[in-house]
Amino acid sequence: MAVQNSPADNPVRGIAIMCVSMFFFVAVDTLARELTQRLPVSQILWVRFLIFAAIVVAIVGPRTVRPKLKSRNPWLQLGRSLVLVAEIAVFVLSFRYLPVADVHAVAAAVPLIVTALAVPMLGERVGWRRWIAVGIGFFAVLAIVRPGFLDLDWYHLLPVAGALIWAFYQVLIRLTAHYDGQDTTLLWTVLAGAAFTSTFGWVDWVWPSPQTWLLLVAAGFLGTAAHYTLILALNAAPASLLQPFVYTTFPWAVLLGLVFFGEFPDTVTILGAAVLIAVGIYVMRREAKGKPA
Repeated sequence: MAVQNSPADNPVRGIAIMCVSMFFFVAVDTLARELTQRLPVSQILWVRFLIFAAIVVAIVGPRTVRPKLKSRNPWLQLGRSLVLVAEIAVFVLSFRYLPVADVHAVAAAVPLIVTALAVPMLGERVGWRRWIAVGIGFFAVLAIVRPGFLDLDWYHLLPVAGALIWAFYQVLIRLTAHYDGQDTTLLWTVLAGAAFTSTFGWVDWVWPSPQTWLLLVAAGFLGTAAHYTLILALNAAPASLLQPFVYTTFPWAVLLGLVFFGEFPDTVTILGAAVLIAVGIYVMRREAKGKPA
């Protein structure tokens, strides 16, 4: 499952698979919104990681798991994996209280947060144009969240916290790429996540109904499909070409939220997401061209 540079890139195929991958990610979030109304977040995390780990081990090959787990920086891999568990937990909890599209509107700020974090953590240079883009993104997030003394509840800040953790996780992925390959990173992700969630996932266990079991298993398989198709997309086309299509998560979230929950974001949320997407694509294009300014 390692990602390698392909000598024969297929941009159309890569873009198509990327859009499908983003659909799978949003589908998992849609199921999470329903599951949080039925089960504790800890239980959802546990089952999801167990299924994810089982599928990945089967694909990679049980006999090759042990040698591929050897890392040049195991503490960094462990820390990164636990950060991912925290990120998923925060986002899953946010779906208990907020529409899927609203959460994804805030999550559109992640590329901008990564840009800001890359300066102190990776020593990357960021020019004034990209800093202005980050600032615009900050105000766009404020517009979406609309903080106020009368109607701001604690759960409105969950997507913001999730975006910060997700951005931090992506920076950690960049760091681990200096030490280990894709297979090693993927195995650490699922096995450390499964081991950690196994310490608490059973504490508040609620026995699921047959329908809820079906949703749990579907979430596990869709999550695996999302990550696997993402790898396929990156094998088919350059990452710099595919990154803007990450933003297809927002229209997918609007569509699935409307179909399954009758939810539609208001005008301010849509405009805020549009601004975030626009400045995010701008930042990605600057990074793809290797321009710090």
